[in-house]
Amino acid sequence: MTVRAAAAQIEITPPVGVELSGYAARQQPSIGLLDPLYARGLYLEQGAERLLWVHADLIGFGQEQARRFRRRVCAELGFQERQVLLSATHTHAGPATVVLRECGLPDVAYLAELDERLLTVARMAAMRPQPATLHFAEGACDLARDRRPPSELSHVDHRLPVWALRREDGSHLAVVANYPMHNVALSARNRLISADVAGQAAEGARRALPGAPVVLVTNGGCGNLNPPASAEGPDLMQAYGQRLVAAIRGAMEAAVPCEPTMLASALATERLPLMVLSPDDVEAEHARAVAALDPSLGESWLRAMDRWRAETLALIAHGAPDHVATDVQVVRLGPATLAAIGAEVFSRMADELRAILGPRTYVVGYANGDLGYMPPREVYAEGGYEVDLAFKFYGHFMIVPGSYELVRDLAIALARGLGAG
Repeated sequence: MTVRAAAAQIEITPPVGVELSGYAARQQPSIGLLDPLYARGLYLEQGAERLLWVHADLIGFGQEQARRFRRRVCAELGFQERQVLLSATHTHAGPATVVLRECGLPDVAYLAELDERLLTVARMAAMRPQPATLHFAEGACDLARDRRPPSELSHVDHRLPVWALRREDGSHLAVVANYPMHNVALSARNRLISADVAGQAAEGARRALPGAPVVLVTNGGCGNLNPPASAEGPDLMQAYGQRLVAAIRGAMEAAVPCEPTMLASALATERLPLMVLSPDDVEAEHARAVAALDPSLGESWLRAMDRWRAETLALIAHGAPDHVATDVQVVRLGPATLAAIGAEVFSRMADELRAILGPRTYVVGYANGDLGYMPPREVYAEGGYEVDLAFKFYGHFMIVPGSYELVRDLAIALARGLGAG
């Protein structure tokens, strides 16, 4: 597939001393830098169709921040909203950029600068596109583990799709890899800024490939998937990163030119109902959560539950919303279909999409915002952190059972509109 393409990356490392996100049990603030954080931009153009994808080494984006970015890119660079994709690696060693109770306070000055840096890398990526050939292969990596207790609903997705854009001289302009796994190889005891496994893989692949390409190591449906272990020090994280680099390089050795194929995108918004609680329900939920807390997690978990209780009761008193809106974006990239979802969606989503749309179908998680965990309907009966606790850090109410299925079905409809499946 011959396209015109350009890519860029810019450092977005915050100053040491910002608070880090992802763990309520972490002592704050950050005390040093392990490795830099980047925002990476990829621009593709085929005929009249365009795509601008900006991917960042961050825990995620608030929905309003993501929509503000998209509006600014469209106004300045002339894109349609469906042609702009913003995603995050979900590193748990990056600055607080989303509101998670007791998981780090966002730094207002850093967030303002981040907005400008994201726009800068978008501009840079869209400048001076050159002819390139798109290659694709699906590899595999066996790092990810289902972190939930074993059951008939357990699921792991080891697929590792890789897209490579090669210049006319054969060198690599850009690479996109997609692997579903929480970037939590650095534990809650770590207080150093880091891009975690995805960042190690991106920079490792960049150094290893001819042409020093910009490498986007994107996340997938990883709401239930973790690496095998985590540690305070960097050795384990770096080893995992090298395993992912090796898997990416192995896939690229098998990559073939994409011909004939297409570049296309679609975007729609879904309203997801919320499980709105009464004041009595909130009190009961708070009591259950506090009774179940592991004392080893520290006082921050208890403070998070107390904050959830107080803030939720105040919200109810003023009229709590009964739904949340989320954007679903589908991109046709070469022979593959990507469903970009702004949530911590469970890994079986990709397999369910493949059953309808074909084997080369993948999920991009933490895309265009992050509303929290999105489990399949059956998982609600099992309970666990993703169902019972996580929403108390993210927001006020859990999305209702069936929300995952609504988003899945919307992604299928959008993909079919693009000719997939």
